[in-house]
Amino acid sequence: MKFFDDLEFVCSGESTGVSSAYREHYFDGYWGLQFVRRGKIFLKTGDSEPVSAQGPVCFFTAPGIAFSYGTPAGETRDHLFVCFRGERVERYKAGGLIPETAGPRFYPVPDEQAVLPVWKSLLHALRQGRKTSHAEAVLLLEKLLLATADASSGRSRTAGREKAAVLASRIANDPGLDWDLDKEARAAGVSCVHFRRLFREATGRAPWQYVIECRIRYATQLLLASDKLVKEVAGECGFASPFHFSREFKKIMKKSPERFRKSI
Repeated sequence: MKFFDDLEFVCSGESTGVSSAYREHYFDGYWGLQFVRRGKIFLKTGDSEPVSAQGPVCFFTAPGIAFSYGTPAGETRDHLFVCFRGERVERYKAGGLIPETAGPRFYPVPDEQAVLPVWKSLLHALRQGRKTSHAEAVLLLEKLLLATADASSGRSRTAGREKAAVLASRIANDPGLDWDLDKEARAAGVSCVHFRRLFREATGRAPWQYVIECRIRYATQLLLASDKLVKEVAGECGFASPFHFSREFKKIMKKSPERFRKSI
């Protein structure tokens, strides 16, 4: 089982009804996956502002950072943990199973009943002396890391779609602005490619196509409600030239702006 020797388990355990807190605690060269089943938990690193959550949640601890965490006075929590180190950890980071650096962040546990048996099996395996128990523990740890990464990805995707929906509403309300969609993606904290995917999920349209359609919709209102020249409508709707405006208008409305105005 030498295949699994690149990961070492440092410590592990389970506490029920615990009220202890750690202040400015350093983890000496090892990572930890911490699972709070029940109760409230606060967490801060270094000089960061503390964050808090209600279990079930997970969080990571890491070497080289001072961690403070615990339960508010007068309350208790149920807490499971496993700490580990070794070359395999670098592969976990490269593969996105654990963060590059651990900070004051909680990870949701949407299905506690699914992960709790894995935790119990992991802690049991670490107490055994069988030759295969270490390999079994590594595989169970990786299953927990995968579940944590999947839950985090799902939450990030939901948040990304919400940000895309907010942007879509802003575009619809003011389509004539000079929209910089790459800048909007960066402001949302995601890559441009990923944001385009999330925007399509939220609206059913690629971002720039959505901008064009909003501009044409606005243009139809101006053409019907005003005597503005076509070139004036084009400029007010955000098009660089009347030619570009007319071409995009005809694609969507199946007739030129002039014919559209005359046909109503």
